[in-house]
Amino acid sequence: MARLRRHLRRFGADGLAQLLKDVIATEQFLQIFTDGCTMMLVGWMVTRARGDRDHLPPPFLQGPREAIDLMRELRDLARRQTEDTSRIAERIRIIREEAKQQTELLSLIEREQAIREQGAS
Repeated sequence: MARLRRHLRRFGADGLAQLLKDVIATEQFLQIFTDGCTMMLVGWMVTRARGDRDHLPPPFLQGPREAIDLMRELRDLARRQTEDTSRIAERIRIIREEAKQQTELLSLIEREQAIREQGAS
């Protein structure tokens, strides 16, 4: 909250609106928001089917502390997902480089074979 106040003082209401727009537009935020809405919908459907709200899983209707803990957990999951994605991207880059090197090596071998075949003819 303090960071939002600082940002508001520094950049004004337009800057804060732009910051919120940028945060909301990120794929991770949308994924977390969608997952949260899905969890709430499933919880609602389960309680509706059972007809009892006393047997809800802990994150639902338990108060702000649990909601904050849940949001922290979602943030940690998003952070781990970002780290995993960057590791995957690095491995894909390495695989592409190796494929290029192998392609170049095969091209050199094919050229040398073509030269030998022309010399043998």
